[in-house]
Amino acid sequence: MLAAAALTMFFVIPAFADKNCATGEFVGTYTSLTQSTDPINGVDPRNYIFQLTLHADGTVTQYWTGLPDYQINFGTGSINIGAWKCRDNGNLIVTFLSATYFPVQADPNTGIVPDVALSSHSRTTYVLNLNTNNMITRIKSATRVYAPGDDPTDPNAGTLRNLNLNQVVYKRLVATIDDIQAAPLPTPTPTP
Repeated sequence: MLAAAALTMFFVIPAFADKNCATGEFVGTYTSLTQSTDPINGVDPRNYIFQLTLHADGTVTQYWTGLPDYQINFGTGSINIGAWKCRDNGNLIVTFLSATYFPVQADPNTGIVPDVALSSHSRTTYVLNLNTNNMITRIKSATRVYAPGDDPTDPNAGTLRNLNLNQVVYKRLVATIDDIQAAPLPTPTPTP
């Protein structure tokens, strides 16, 4: 019986050890829901989604569905593009580059219509904990902000902001046939 228990531990321990960065099983798309706040009255029934995609080649993209809202009035940002790598402790490091744009008012004298213009670049780094194959958690992040004329790939330039320890949970988007199978069949169109 003791031998059976030891053998069970031998097979269980590697299964737990595989829940780290080295396996690459985390590659895919994850989403995190964020509540919206309307800039006019504060009440907004909409939610935005962060869409984080970890690619097998070591690149990463993150898009926030709130970027296009009110961009001429309040500004906007770019998609986050970057790279990921594994840490020795099994966590994942992700570094993004992005841009922020501020609104530009119309000027009939120069022919400028309401628009946005580059305000800054940012380099943001996340530390992600790989909870399961279908969930990851950002456990900390830091952002370095660069002036529009600075090089955002320079790790010593720009202004480093405070460490962010707010945790954000991302859930894997899993391909499924469930909606196709559950969708009602179309109503036949009567023939005249």
